[in-house]
Amino acid sequence: MFYLILTILLFGLSFLSGMMGLGVAFVATPVLGLFGLELKHEIMPLSLWLNGITAIASAVTLARKGMVDWRTALPLLIITTIVAPIGVWLLQFVPTTTIWWIYVGVLVFLAYRMAFPPTQDDSQPRAISDATRVKAGFASAVIGVFAGFLGVGPGFLMMPTLVLLGYTARIAAATNAVIVTLPSFSAFATHLLDARFDWLLLILTSISALLGAQAGAAFMARRVKSLTLTRIFAAALIALALQRAWLLVVG
Repeated sequence: MFYLILTILLFGLSFLSGMMGLGVAFVATPVLGLFGLELKHEIMPLSLWLNGITAIASAVTLARKGMVDWRTALPLLIITTIVAPIGVWLLQFVPTTTIWWIYVGVLVFLAYRMAFPPTQDDSQPRAISDATRVKAGFASAVIGVFAGFLGVGPGFLMMPTLVLLGYTARIAAATNAVIVTLPSFSAFATHLLDARFDWLLLILTSISALLGAQAGAAFMARRVKSLTLTRIFAAALIALALQRAWLLVVG
């Protein structure tokens, strides 16, 4: 029953993350925590692995729709991949409870910013300046370290950052899906020496998450507007923040 529940949950969560081009780790991490898995050696390696494969599934689907801004995606992909292991290394100096509270704080902040996004018009292609891409590059270096520290990949931070810099949510999501692929795997590789895997769980959730992310990305490309996407993102972040804060207070 444990495997069945998690497999179904990961499909639904991956559908949601596929819509936003995020990779599933930002929602998978607290959900896996509900089932009693240990954070640093069990949840983080599994979440980062699932983050990578769901990001790839989303990226392939959205790239085929012509929605990826490659001039942003490729440099940021390189930057975040290089710096993500630094965040993982910093984990040894910080207590687990502190990590979770940082996670909650970041979720609340991003939810607030995404609840009131800049005006976004999907009917008019928005020109992206080189100066904006440079700002995104600097932001991605900080985000890559912080996301590696949290064990969730950079997607849930990078997507709203791109929106705040002026990208529409649809283009930000598609571009972000490319950006988060390799950093997820570089951070995952850093965990391998002390990771503990349940191989049956890894296989089942990998298949489920891959299928869910593909379906979510395809649904977003056909039906979801940028404003709707930002509101879905904000609601998901608030729900996760409340859930994790409650567990920290009562647990």
